[in-house]
Amino acid sequence: MFHCTAAEGQRFQEEVTRISEIIENLGSNPIKESLRSEMKKKDSKVEQKKN
Repeated sequence: MFHCTAAEGQRFQEEVTRISEIIENLGSNPIKESLRSEMKKKDSKVEQKKN
């Protein structure tokens, strides 16, 4: 979090760029990957029951 006035447009741009890079470097959400994996397991169990 940072504070800047309306006259500090350059600083705002730099801070937004810095924060965006940090977020990109974090990568994908591990919870999302876990949920996706669980959904695949459920789907495969449903398919096995159908056959």
